Amino acid sequence: MRRFWIGLVSFALAASACSAGGNAVPPPTINPSASHSPTTLNLWVFFTGRELKQFNDVVIGAFQAKYPWITVKVTGAKDVDDNNAIKQAIQSGTPPDVVISPFPQDVARFCATGGLIDLNPYIKLEKLDIKSIIPPAALSYTAYKGIQCTLPALSDAYGLYYNVDMLKAKGYTAPPQTINDLTDMAKNLTQFNPDGSIKVAGWVPMLENFYENQAINFGHAFGAQWYDATGTKSALASDPRWAEMLRWQKSLIDWYGYDKLQRFFASLGGPDSEWSPAHGFETGKIAMNTDGEWRVAFIQDDKAKINYGTAPFPAANDAPQIYGSGQIGGNTIGIPKGSQHPAEAWLLLKYLATDTPAQVELATLLKNVPTTFNSIQDPTLAADAHFDTFLKIFANPLSAYKQLTPIGDTDQTLFAAFIAKWQAGKVSDLEAGLRQVADQIDKQNALG
Repeated sequence: MRRFWIGLVSFALAASACSAGGNAVPPPTINPSASHSPTTLNLWVFFTGRELKQFNDVVIGAFQAKYPWITVKVTGAKDVDDNNAIKQAIQSGTPPDVVISPFPQDVARFCATGGLIDLNPYIKLEKLDIKSIIPPAALSYTAYKGIQCTLPALSDAYGLYYNVDMLKAKGYTAPPQTINDLTDMAKNLTQFNPDGSIKVAGWVPMLENFYENQAINFGHAFGAQWYDATGTKSALASDPRWAEMLRWQKSLIDWYGYDKLQRFFASLGGPDSEWSPAHGFETGKIAMNTDGEWRVAFIQDDKAKINYGTAPFPAANDAPQIYGSGQIGGNTIGIPKGSQHPAEAWLLLKYLATDTPAQVELATLLKNVPTTFNSIQDPTLAADAHFDTFLKIFANPLSAYKQLTPIGDTDQTLFAAFIAKWQAGKVSDLEAGLRQVADQIDKQNALG
């Protein structure tokens, strides 16, 4: 699983790709044939390489053993960075039977337009108490206005990775818990070369272009809301915590030097280093780093020689109750409108989203957070202290994804463009700039 925002182009495509009519009503049966007629389901996933092979061999293999009359044909590398292939398939009337998306950003549009069918009739038919199976935070980003058009199937949870030896050398015995702590420790842990360039960064404050540094993550730490109580008006300008967060971030950028941070990032290999052994944290060039649970697997696979720990991301100084929670949100699974075998598709969807052994197996193989109450508590997953941090973050009742709207990630994209100007020192009036971005987002939401 990767970043949640991908650019304005996805919104433009979404507006046309999911314009098909309202939600289709599923058939009033789970098994359409008492004789269990052989059926082939087409499943699209974003997995590639090792993950795709393991998903096929282990998880799908177990499903087919449970339902031997169903064959699942898995197509990988679908919509790794966006949902455009899914949208286009729905629009053309030739969708697969089941889709797994790596992020929840388009759930509102899929639910509102009927691009993915409402699962509530199936849930009611089987008398599933879905709220006792799946945590409320995960249900919140898989439904829109009462329409449960997707369910979660693994998630991401964001926290802090820290180099134990570097912190110990400076007298720290624990990671930071407040933004003030993070700021002081970042400065104290930073090392400069004789020419003034950055040798080791205590923590990199740049937003939106450095690894997983995104406004959606840091906004959560400040308790900042994306929308007002109605869920329709952008709160970027009306919620003062956004300005507070951005001023803090800019003050730390100025301490480092904007140009020095840019050169430091380039020396690591730029964005490409995030998914390679050259990652700044793994190579000891960064003492503390914001990241998701998957970094545990990368550190292991890359054989990085670092003594590290994991912790929740620090909370705003005046909001200590936030500490322990984090920004979450990940894979969503749904049945596209036009699926040729919706009843069998439901069996596959239910298995991947609610079956505890399947969830634990997925989490073990892919090193992402499982999304059912029972799977979160699995002792095998919790045995890894590094990974257990993220299980606890996901389970925290204050953890959340941002409010969903039909414009998908357009709000994040617009905000990211503004933040890039702000951190480069090209915004003279922060409040006025935030009002302008909020107006842009409101106009996009008004268009639907």
